[in-house]
Amino acid sequence: MNTLQNLKTAISMALLTTFITGCGGGGGGDSAPSNTTSQTTQQATPADTTSQTQTTSESSAAEDANTDAAMPELSYEPEAALLQTAASASTELYVEPDFKFRTSDDISLELDGQDVFGESLAGRAIKVYSFSMEVPSVEDELMGNKQLIATLRFNSAGQLQHTLTVPQTTQTMLIRVDGMLETNQVLFKLDSSTSVTHTFN
Repeated sequence: MNTLQNLKTAISMALLTTFITGCGGGGGGDSAPSNTTSQTTQQATPADTTSQTQTTSESSAAEDANTDAAMPELSYEPEAALLQTAASASTELYVEPDFKFRTSDDISLELDGQDVFGESLAGRAIKVYSFSMEVPSVEDELMGNKQLIATLRFNSAGQLQHTLTVPQTTQTMLIRVDGMLETNQVLFKLDSSTSVTHTFN
């Protein structure tokens, strides 16, 4: 009888132990809830992200507006007092807004005539020289400073029309019929003139 009762007690204890272990016992499964909590904390909703972006954009726009309002409009007009004195450095130079930098000028040539023997200049070549100073005459010693800038040729009618580009520093120009006597040459002073017309004879 005692043996039967002991057997019942042992079976009851085994069933109770199995039941408690099967329910988890309240201690062993804490990894899943921990991961779930971590994921929930790290995720941000699209609404939150949009709100943060809008706040940042509004803040930047406000700062830009304040900066623009604080900066005065720049003026590039020169000080009147500085225009009365010579510049001592390139940073003190004043350039007009419509200034266009150039290193050359275009001169329109219109030439015709005949050589010293009364013959047509058809097919004859001419040479054009430039001087960076004013040369008063072809007999002047400054003639040694000439620089050849072009060689041109008369057409079959003994005429020449050409637009010549000369250095902007050119003050005098010499045109000479190539291979002819010294009388078939002419000096031109270039000031505000943009065209040269001459008849050789």
